[in-house]
Amino acid sequence: MSSRKRKPNWTDQECLLLAQLLQERKEIIRGKCGIGVSIQEKRQAWEEVAQSINNVFPQIHRTVYDCNKKWENLQAKSKVEIKRQKRQAGTGLSVDQLTTVTQVVISVMDISEMLQNNREDSSSSGWLETLKNSSGEDRKD
Repeated sequence: MSSRKRKPNWTDQECLLLAQLLQERKEIIRGKCGIGVSIQEKRQAWEEVAQSINNVFPQIHRTVYDCNKKWENLQAKSKVEIKRQKRQAGTGLSVDQLTTVTQVVISVMDISEMLQNNREDSSSSGWLETLKNSSGEDRKD
């Protein structure tokens, strides 16, 4: 057996803080490398996010890797929640029906306006395609 001890699960408050911190730095973290944003700036932004989370929740030390991995998981969970809500709602989806964390995640992913506009437009293929492509496009560092 491995001697590595598992960290506690992320709380809703930690997830919300992570999403809010990424919202503040989304131009750097989601920006393409080379177009005004360097890999070093991205790493620095992620380090600041991890440090901020550790300052607010000092009982658990979260690394940059932990934060990045949780962000990927939050994006995936948000996509699932949006699809589930879309199926349940039928033609329209209100962002207000989504959890607070999911609302912040989709604002960082820049798809909240598309979801709002989708209420009038019954064609969901455009925002679903954006949803599929929005999470992993910048993973080069």
